[in-house]
This record gives sequence, structure tokens and C-alpha cells, in this order.
Amino acid sequence: MNLFVTSLSLMLIGIAMFYPILFMPIDRQVKKENVSRRFLQFNYLIHIIAGFISILLYWIYSVNYPLQLSGVVYVVVIIVVVLFYWNTELTKWNLFTASIIFGLIVFYRSINEIVEITPLWPGIFTGLLSAGALSILLHLLISSVSRASERNPENSLNKYLLKYLFFFIGIRIAWDVVILFNLSVETQYGDVISALKFFWQSDSIKLSILIILGMIVPSVYFIVFRNKLTGASSKNRTLLLMILFVSIVTAELLYKYFLLQFGIVL
Repeated sequence: MNLFVTSLSLMLIGIAMFYPILFMPIDRQVKKENVSRRFLQFNYLIHIIAGFISILLYWIYSVNYPLQLSGVVYVVVIIVVVLFYWNTELTKWNLFTASIIFGLIVFYRSINEIVEITPLWPGIFTGLLSAGALSILLHLLISSVSRASERNPENSLNKYLLKYLFFFIGIRIAWDVVILFNLSVETQYGDVISALKFFWQSDSIKLSILIILGMIVPSVYFIVFRNKLTGASSKNRTLLLMILFVSIVTAELLYKYFLLQFGIVL
């Protein structure tokens, strides 16, 4: 797989793995009649589509046969679980737990067998942060678009999830700062320089875009637009969320680019 396809597949398998965590709180909103069951069902489809496309890319590019087989099992599991709960209320302990566990296994194996970094834990750690931020942001965007047409009453779930969104992004920014300024990298000429200087010399344009979209834009949103992401009109909220979503997705693609190209986890 080329860098873009590999990055996309890793992002999608992360979303598929994390997304079921949101189903229980959404289901509670369905029971309170704050959102319709159709909205929950649409989120189920996001879960399936993210997992299916990711595994499909593994098969198209023949990544790794054992990983491809485990991916097929995973997709079958999530489809069966979604069909089981399509019109059924979720209980405290439900079969989406199996979906999360299977997703975590495939997610772990994907990073282990595709990225092949040592040690592995930084890739898992930042991958989970990425999956959490993208999943929550995608849910908020879908919720805003749905509310713009259905005019459902505002619920507290989005405000609750928004805190976790900035929590995940904040940890990721802190990690980036630590890596860029404290990690030492040896160049091909034997010089030891900071990761920031190394990346700047290697590809200053992509690094600049990454810093702007992955660090500055989310920081501005947290400081300036945080309240507007839940309190603004549906049209303005959707536009703000769309801009943030595009910013984070682009930044994540660049994170994966630096990871796959240089083996350094940002």
C-alpha cells in the first residue's frame, strides 16, 4: 500500500474500533426521546462502513494474509451485532463489547504488522488518541447535520463528548511538543539533532501544515469556539465542526506520513 492508503486504512480501523463506545450514551438519548432510533442506526452504519473499507483495503493491497482473515472475522462480527441490536435497546452489558475487543485486536495487529515500529506502545497510544478524537468529532458532525434537519432538542451528550474531544486532542498536542523538542534523531551524516529540526530539514511544508492543522487550529477552537460548538445555530455549528473535522483528518494523515516515512511517532 502507498502512504496515503495505509494512513487511511489505519485511521478507519481506529474509528471502527472506538465507535461502539458511543452507542450506549446515544441509546440513552434515544430512550429519552432526544434523538431518534434512526440516528442511532446511522451511527451503526458508520461503525460497519469504517471497518469494512479498512479491511477491504487490506485485501485489495494484500497486506498480510492472517491480518486479512482476522479482518474478515471482525467485519462479520460487527455486522451480526449491529443486526441484532438494529431495533433493540442496548443493555448495560451488550455484544458491542465483543465488537470493541475484536476491533482492538485488529487495530493492534494492524499497527504491529503494517507499521512495524519498535517499541510498539507509542503507535498504539497515539492511535487510540486519534481514534477517539476522530470518532467523537464524526459523531458531533453527524449529530449537528441531523439536528439541522430534524430540529431535535439539544442534549447534554454532545457537551459531554466535546470535553473528551479536546481532552484527546490536548494529550496529542502535548505528546507532539515533547517529541519534537526532546527526541534526538541521528541524521545520515551522523549528526544528532532534535526531531523538530530533523522534520524541518526533511519536509518543512508538511511539518508546517501539521503544526497549523493539528496543533494551532484545535487550540484556537478550544479557546475561541468551544461554546459555539454546542450553543451556536445548527448551520454555524455544522460549519465549525466541518472545518475542525477536515483539519484533524488532514493532520492525522500527516501524522501517519511522518510515522510511515521516518518511523517516528507524532
